Amino acid sequence: MYTRCPGCHAAHALNASLLAQGGGTYRCGKCQKVSNALDALFDEYPAAGDRPTAAGDLPVLGAPIDLDQAREARLNPEEAALTGDAESTTRPRARSVLVRVSWVILAIAIAVVVIFKWAEFQQQPLLDTPAVKSLMIRLGLREPPPATVFRDVDQIFLVSRELKSHPSQDDMLRLTATLVNRAGTAQPYPDLEIILLDARGGEVSRSRFAPSDYLAEGSSKNSGMTPQAYLPLILDLPDPGREAVGFELNFE
Repeated sequence: MYTRCPGCHAAHALNASLLAQGGGTYRCGKCQKVSNALDALFDEYPAAGDRPTAAGDLPVLGAPIDLDQAREARLNPEEAALTGDAESTTRPRARSVLVRVSWVILAIAIAVVVIFKWAEFQQQPLLDTPAVKSLMIRLGLREPPPATVFRDVDQIFLVSRELKSHPSQDDMLRLTATLVNRAGTAQPYPDLEIILLDARGGEVSRSRFAPSDYLAEGSSKNSGMTPQAYLPLILDLPDPGREAVGFELNFE
C-alpha cells in the first residue's frame, strides 16, 4: 500500500503499524509537509497521473454471512462438509503434495549424482562394485556376464579301450572305448586325439575327432557329459600298416 504526498507528489510505502502510529497523519520526508495518508491511498506504486480512490460509500469487508446456512451447518455438520467447496480445498492440497514429492525426487537424484562423482574422484567407481553390478543386472540395466562353462578334462577317464582291424575295410582300424566323467557336474564333450605309435613309442599317425564325429546321430552335444554316465565310442581311423603297434588317446 502506498500514499502520495500532495505537496511534492512523492510516493511512500505504508503498513498498518505506520498508519496506526500517526492515526493516518504523517510527515513527508522529502518536503516535510504534514498530510493525511488516508486522503491518497494506492494499492500499487502510483504512476504519474494515477488518482487515489475517491471517498464515497462504505466498503464491505469480508465475505457475507448467511445466518440460515450457518444454523444448518451447526445442526448437520456432516452434510455441510459434503456440500462445501471440496474441490477448491482438494486442489491446493494435491498441488502441495505434488510439489513436495517433486522436491524429494530431485533431492534424491542430486544425492545419487554427488555420491557417484565422489566415488569417481576417489578412483573407486561405484558402477564397478559387485553389489551395484548385481543390482543393475536385476533391474535390467546391465547385461549379465556370460556364464562360465565348467571344463576339466582331467576328470574324464578312459574305462575301456580296444584297437583292432576294421571288420569290413582292410585299410581301416576300429577303436572301441568307454569314457566316464568323474566330475561332480556336467561338462562339454571333449575333442579326441588318437596317436598311433610304433614299437619304440614314436608317432606313426595322428587323428582327431570332434564330438560331432563320435556322438550318435540325434545326440545333442550342447547337453555335455553327464556326471558318472558311461559313454561308449566306436572310432574308425586309417590303418598306417604294421608299424603301428600301440596307440595313445588324449582329451582336449
